[in-house]
Amino acid sequence: MGAVNKRQHLQAIPIQATRITLALGCTIFLASVTPTFAQQAADAQLFSQAAQANLDRNFPSRTISYLLLNEFGDVVAERWPDAGPENDPRQAVSPGSLVKPFIAIAYGEQHHGVFPVVRCRGTQSRCWRPAGHGSIGLEEAITQSCNAYFLQLASGLDRSRAAQTFAHFGLVGPDQQAADESLVGLGAGWKEPPVALARVFLELSKEQHRETQRRILEGMRGSASRGTARAVDAILGKNAALAKTGTAACSHKPAGAADGFTVVVYPAGQPRLVLLVRVHGITGAESAKTAGAMLRSLQASAP
Repeated sequence: MGAVNKRQHLQAIPIQATRITLALGCTIFLASVTPTFAQQAADAQLFSQAAQANLDRNFPSRTISYLLLNEFGDVVAERWPDAGPENDPRQAVSPGSLVKPFIAIAYGEQHHGVFPVVRCRGTQSRCWRPAGHGSIGLEEAITQSCNAYFLQLASGLDRSRAAQTFAHFGLVGPDQQAADESLVGLGAGWKEPPVALARVFLELSKEQHRETQRRILEGMRGSASRGTARAVDAILGKNAALAKTGTAACSHKPAGAADGFTVVVYPAGQPRLVLLVRVHGITGAESAKTAGAMLRSLQASAP
């Protein structure tokens, strides 16, 4: 290979260049590799600044709280109003049904990956949907955020082992004596810092090789396309994202009817962003409209 071709080859494949230039000397190593890392850092900073400016400009309402993470779990943009300690992104909040996927993982670990089919009878089964969901399995239960299904899973959990599962994902988890309702996100018995919630969904998206996690992610795909978070794909396009919603007791003062949460992993096929949104005074399903619009705004402004 001639000198010119050799130089072009090193520039095209920086990792291979690292190995070759180490043998040639530090001067060449620094000249060929360092600018690559510097450029990556500069690009990341520019993206963060642009994303923050975009969301501040287009979604100025203080009823909207959000955290935007990149694929490495770094916070790219954020607004979690500092109107009190309960609104600090490091202060734990009740996230409603966002905890349901991790109940499923704990159950799968304790039951060899075998999940039941549950008959949801609506109000009679303590589900949010009065008419119920009928016979429902894991994927559809995630898609529709069925309370009855996850109450059934919660009743079959060894709490101490479940706590170990939650800790593995970086979650605090509920008190081990908490009622089943708390385990599925009903009430205020399970609280997590918003940053931890966003990051745990990023970690979940990287575990598609595990059967239970793969099924949960398939349920999240269904949620974004036709379930409680269907507003996300309606805005971004078919099968664009993975999503989960949650409706929680309001943590604001004065309190509203509820706080709606949506977490979106985007794009679905090769996640690069995780967006956690909380909107004061509405349900999780309603907050999915805001989450989808925010990602669409970022997508439209991308170069």
